[in-house]
Order: sequence, then structure tokens, then C-alpha cells
Amino acid sequence: MQKVARQISLLSAIGALFFGAVIGFIGVILHNSFEPFGILLALLTTGVGINFAGQLFGAQKYKLIAALAWIAVALRAGTYGASDEILIISNLYGNIFLLGGLLVAFIAVVKKR
Repeated sequence: MQKVARQISLLSAIGALFFGAVIGFIGVILHNSFEPFGILLALLTTGVGINFAGQLFGAQKYKLIAALAWIAVALRAGTYGASDEILIISNLYGNIFLLGGLLVAFIAVVKKR
């Protein structure tokens, strides 16, 4: 019985990881579009999505996993790729998305409910 619970926990962790990566991808796409509403939508998506990950998978540790996946996607989008492409440029909206998104993700993880 304990093996089944461990498998369910592993599947929930993988689901939270995937969910956080999707939230990060949506934020990367939205943050520089529809100025200035895109950045607001990206930050709102980050906060609501990470909170929802905790509710969906049933524990606060899954919020942390989703937030770490969000950070990984955002940092990867903010660095140069193989052909010098970059998705989060160093402008006002890019900086707000990285720093504000990190703050929103941190608040969402620390918040109890």
C-alpha cells in the first residue's frame, strides 16, 4: 500500500513540474505582448497558477515544485540560445516579469491557502 502512495506522490510531483513549466511558458509569451496588460496577465497567471498547483495536487510542496519549474523556464527564456535568440529581453517588461514573477511565485509558495 505504501508503494502505491509513493507512486501517486511521484506522479503528483511530475504533474506539478509540468504545470509550473506551462505557467512559465505562458508568462514568457504574455509578458511582452499587449503592453501594459500583458505583464499584468503574466504576473496574475503566475500567482494564480502556482496557487492552483497546490490545490490541484493537495500540498504546499507541489507549489514549490511548480515555482521551481516556473523559474527554470523563465531563466532559460532570459538567456541566449544556440542561435542567439532570447525571449525575455532586458527591457522594462522583461525585468518586471523576472523580478516581479519571482516575488509573486515566492508569495504564492509561502502563502498557506
